[in-house]
Amino acid sequence: MNTIYFSIFVLFMASFSSFSLANSAQSQCEITLGELKWKKRVLIYNANSSKELKDLNTFAQYDRGALSERKLVIIGIVDRQPTIVFGHPQCNTTLGNVPQDKVTLIGLDGAVKAKYSAFDSDLIYSTIDKMPMRKTELGFY
Repeated sequence: MNTIYFSIFVLFMASFSSFSLANSAQSQCEITLGELKWKKRVLIYNANSSKELKDLNTFAQYDRGALSERKLVIIGIVDRQPTIVFGHPQCNTTLGNVPQDKVTLIGLDGAVKAKYSAFDSDLIYSTIDKMPMRKTELGFY
């Protein structure tokens, strides 16, 4: 009987350890802009409030097809705290110097491609679609 209890205890501890290890790995997930270079375009959005960031998230879920197609990661910033809104697993994000513009578009090469005073998805998509790398993705070159 003691062997059964011991076996149950060992199984319980093993599963608890696995759960703890998985959670600690997730909480230590961090991403920098440099790690996204050549993989994703980045849109940095300076929000005035958490509600504005939530509205951006709602938009991202609504238009996720167009965002994914353009390889976009959206990072929202509220109170100088960056949060990944779309396009990458939820991780801690390190930006270094936070752009002061409302919206900043960073290309696959890591360079700032455009700055906007307001969020306009049509203008942002148009800017991206004119980029040489995007034209290559679409097969125009």
